Order: sequence, then structure tokens, then C-alpha cells
Amino acid sequence: MNKQKIFEEIIKKYMTALANCNLEGLCELFTPDAKVYSPLLGWIEPKIFFEKMCTLSDIEKSYQIPHNTLISTEGKDTLIKHFTYHWATKDGKETTFEVCDVFEFNEHNLITKETILYDTFQLRADMGGNPLDY
Repeated sequence: MNKQKIFEEIIKKYMTALANCNLEGLCELFTPDAKVYSPLLGWIEPKIFFEKMCTLSDIEKSYQIPHNTLISTEGKDTLIKHFTYHWATKDGKETTFEVCDVFEFNEHNLITKETILYDTFQLRADMGGNPLDY
């Protein structure tokens, strides 16, 4: 199997684990020293980031609409997942935003870095500020 197919399979697992707030499933895809960049939190450890997300998320009302999966043409082990995320929180707030998650992989096909890119304006308006800031 070529790297593109391997990375696509890893990101399918990631998206499923994210949709189900499967913290263990998410964390096992990352290296122990990996970092996630969140527009709301900056650089953070994956476990801490996903714990915050899962603590707040209403997984019955949250969903993803996939758009594109893009692979680096620069010879780097990088994949970008482009999707729309409808995020609902347990306290009844909801928002929808378009996202590009940039994933970088190591030689063992684990994620070393995830950079999450989206405009936070609508999210902050819908959520009454930064919901992850607690």
C-alpha cells in the first residue's frame, strides 16, 4: 500500500474517532511528543485538546461533512483533510465552520503534528466566546 493510501486510512480512523469522541482512538494515532495547533488554544498536547473537545461535545448532534483529502506534492509526509464541521455542545450551543486539518506523519505513520485551520469568528459568535477556554 502506498503512503497516500496509508495516510488516508489513518485519517479515516481519526475522523471516526473524532465523531465518536473516542479519546483513546484519537491519541493512539499520534506520537507521544505530538502537538496540535488549535486556533482557540494555540499549541497543545493531543490528549489535552481532545479531552477538552470531548468534555464539551454533544456527539449525537455534532457531525462532519467531508469535502477533500489532499496529499503533499512536495515529497513530504503531509495530508490535509478539508471538511465542514457542525459542532454541538452539551449545553445546547451549535455552530458550523469549514476546516482544513493539516497532518504531518513520521516514518512509522503516526501523526507528529496537526495544524487545525479555520476562521473562529462565527464559532465565537455562536458559542458566546471561546468554549474551550475553561
